[in-house]
Amino acid sequence: MRPIGQSAGLKLLDEFVSEGRAQFTSAEAAVRLGRSAAATGNLLARLVRDGLLDRVRRGHYAIRQLGTLGTTAAAENVLLSVAAGFRDVRHRVAYRTALDQLDLLAHPSRSIQVALAKPTRSETLSGRRLTVVQEPETALEVGARKQDGVFISDLERSLLDAAARPELVGGIAVLAEALGAASSKGVDADKLTKYARVLSWGPAFRRIGSLADTLHIAGLAGHLEPLTKPNSDIDLEPGHKASSYRDAKWWVRWDQSPSELQNVVHQ
Repeated sequence: MRPIGQSAGLKLLDEFVSEGRAQFTSAEAAVRLGRSAAATGNLLARLVRDGLLDRVRRGHYAIRQLGTLGTTAAAENVLLSVAAGFRDVRHRVAYRTALDQLDLLAHPSRSIQVALAKPTRSETLSGRRLTVVQEPETALEVGARKQDGVFISDLERSLLDAAARPELVGGIAVLAEALGAASSKGVDADKLTKYARVLSWGPAFRRIGSLADTLHIAGLAGHLEPLTKPNSDIDLEPGHKASSYRDAKWWVRWDQSPSELQNVVHQ
């Protein structure tokens, strides 16, 4: 079969760009070109080698934005990668990736963390390690806002995610850092409480409340109350049993002194 010429590939990209499309699938490209899946795949592979496309995951591509100062390809743009890989799938950019995108972390996230209703076999996205957290569809939508064609956790949902699964964001010190940064971004205590009730995430909410009150985090300290009266202790960081401090209101056991985390919040 005669290979598709490079000019046809450039014309294809021009068409997508003129329509405001930054991502497409190999199936969509085959329909546009009127050629077989194999011939289309060969053309797309050449466009990737030439630096005109990024292969985000199997059958999903993102167009490199060329000729404009400061633009990036999918390999450097997390949201573009997710848009290309999951635009037809219910999703939410979450956990450490969301904290990073919201500018709550001093150190950028190296991997991409996405919440999905169904599992995926993909292990990478634009060359980065992909971590998928499976959630019910009802939970997937709580605190999700649309940005650049993808759904991403808003400020309050991001904090709750981190408190529910500290191990996914790098530990409780990362949550403390994010809470400190969120205090200057207008974190909404009422919205945080509402999300915690909808998700039934009492323990995660207690961790945030304990950190906020103990570390005097502006906007949250003194503005949160337990969803129900605690009747047993929980660990600030699950799996870390040694307790050096326990707060009286939230019944949360800390495995490090408040002064250690205070330094993280105000560094």
